[in-house]
Amino acid sequence: MSHYVFNDPIHGTMELHPLLVKLIDTPEFQRMRNIKQLGTAYYVYPGASNNRFEHCIGVSYLAGQLVEKLSQSCPLVTDNDKLCVQIAGLLHDLGHGPFSHLFDGLFITSMRGKIDWTHEQQSCNILDRILKYNDTVRSAFSQYNISDTDVVFIKEAINAKQYLSHSGKWLFKGRPKEKAFLYEIIANERTGIDVDKFDYLLRDCHHLGLNCTLDWRRLVHMMRVVEHKDEHRIAIRDKEKDGVFNLFYLRMHLHRRAYQHKTTTSIDLMLNDVLMLCNDLIFPETQLCHAIHDIPLYLTLTDSITETIGNMRDEGQPGLKEAKALIHRIHTRRLYTCVYESPPTKNSFSNHVEILAALTEQEPCLRDQIALSVVKLNFGKWGPTGDPLHNVLFYDKSGELVPQQSYLEYSLLGPNSWSQHQLRVFCKSQDTEVIDKARGAVEKWVSSLPSPRVENGVE
Repeated sequence: MSHYVFNDPIHGTMELHPLLVKLIDTPEFQRMRNIKQLGTAYYVYPGASNNRFEHCIGVSYLAGQLVEKLSQSCPLVTDNDKLCVQIAGLLHDLGHGPFSHLFDGLFITSMRGKIDWTHEQQSCNILDRILKYNDTVRSAFSQYNISDTDVVFIKEAINAKQYLSHSGKWLFKGRPKEKAFLYEIIANERTGIDVDKFDYLLRDCHHLGLNCTLDWRRLVHMMRVVEHKDEHRIAIRDKEKDGVFNLFYLRMHLHRRAYQHKTTTSIDLMLNDVLMLCNDLIFPETQLCHAIHDIPLYLTLTDSITETIGNMRDEGQPGLKEAKALIHRIHTRRLYTCVYESPPTKNSFSNHVEILAALTEQEPCLRDQIALSVVKLNFGKWGPTGDPLHNVLFYDKSGELVPQQSYLEYSLLGPNSWSQHQLRVFCKSQDTEVIDKARGAVEKWVSSLPSPRVENGVE
């Protein structure tokens, strides 16, 4: 069986299994050529043009590299396991909507609140559709002995949220408990160390023009399967603690520099307003925010939705003129103005409604002109304190597990806080008088707040 060779700017020469190529050559996968990995950060960093398409291929390749390495320390790994893990890596982002997390998070939440839907679930739904309607893929699955149970495992590996019930019962059905480590390769909910993160950190840094110190080959080389509390888990050599911490620090750094950049946030808010204005205009049969339940419709949605809106005829359709104006403002760099950014604090700023009410109490004209956004920076939230090393398993030179240790127990050079929030207030209007009123309202609101109590230099 000959593998297909891909040349990638991040990983170099990659060999992929023929079944993976069958999946790449489906319309559902090709759609990801038109969904930016970095969403609206492309409007801020001109080089940030990488797409979900190449990211998913990279994740599949890295998944193959890691599972092959793990098989050296664990005879439980079969060739079938290796192929299924690579399929999960390839398809894990199929369910993203236009501009990735902007659609999946901000838009859906703005229109429908918190609902039981994620892009990971959507990826699984799209896989079901491929297997139902694509004879070529279905035949290839049969040819390479991918069973119905394997398909269950692939979907669980994509959307691995909960391993055990409160009573300790193993919840997954695709693989037995003795193969728990396979669920830590693509989307690791236990430690946050997975090949998805390896690829997007490397790829995003490359396209953003930022230095990247992540050495994924060394990390993979240091990983092995160990026994821990009646399970087989992935552990990392103890001398690689600094490398693990660097992984999480790099993630936080990219959130600060790109993912939650002030201008990126401004454009996010503008495009979200565009989508909200056009919620009833994209599809005649359903609202845009409900298209997530109609897979054929959903698969027509990519980043080109702004071009679709821009080319629509304005025949008295409510909101369309305003939406087009916002798109024009983005293209001509007349963005929402950030009139306030709070100091770093532990306050989560979850009371948006109260904050907006306070800001508009003195200036009612600002009611539709103010938008709020919260910058959330952390190291991954693993562990009760947010210490990213808290749940990571490490082994010593002899292969034995070492006692779990927080980063601050390992090094005194760690941060004094593992997370911070910052509130940003944006003014939508371009009128300088309205912008000044917004700044004044924020200043009055801030001055009325009780003085924060400072602990360890952080509010």
